[in-house]
Amino acid sequence: MRPIVLAVVVLALFVSPAAAQTTDTTPLVSADGIGTATLTPDIADFSVTVSRLAPTSARARTATNRRIASVLRVARARGVAEVDIATRGLSVSRERVTRRGRLVRVRYRAEQTLVIRARNVATLAALLDAIAEAGADRLGDPDFGFADPSAGRLLATRAALVDARKRADDAAATQGLRITGVRSVTLAPQTLADFGEDDDGFSGASGGLERASAAPTQISPGLQQFTERVRVVYTAVPL
Repeated sequence: MRPIVLAVVVLALFVSPAAAQTTDTTPLVSADGIGTATLTPDIADFSVTVSRLAPTSARARTATNRRIASVLRVARARGVAEVDIATRGLSVSRERVTRRGRLVRVRYRAEQTLVIRARNVATLAALLDAIAEAGADRLGDPDFGFADPSAGRLLATRAALVDARKRADDAAATQGLRITGVRSVTLAPQTLADFGEDDDGFSGASGGLERASAAPTQISPGLQQFTERVRVVYTAVPL
């Protein structure tokens, strides 16, 4: 009887795994979504340059350092933190002044450039005017951005998920199905043929400043648009 028992056991080993396998016949609906969000920038970076000429290097550097110190006092007085001030350029150069090919004199140019971050865009114009009055020779264009760069993307992603669900619901209904759940979500898929180039955009207006005038400077941070894409695979059942 032992040979017979062994044969039954071997047969069971071969049959059981196959019997345990099942085919998932749940209907699936895949939908791509695109969403946008538009926000007003809440920070701005701008450059400040001071340049001075003098007969000697020491005098040029001293004059530049004094003017930079004045600019820094004004910036700090208007709430700019130390961590939001960075030196991005510092140079001393010798310039030869000639006349009819002959050396007339030698002079030195000392120059420093700071980059300042303003965390209150509403008061940016007044800050630029104050720094110009403090002696800045050049003010660069404000570069607007966000203290929390992810905020706009999160809002755009939520809008993309809503868009994907609407498309999935519509497609499912035309096929006699009803969406019941989510099988998977892919953020920022890279192979969406029906989506064009990234259209993250910035709209706004700003201009460089040479000196503050009697009329106050006007600053417009504009709006920045965020665009995100998703691909969602939904589960469905027949209606």
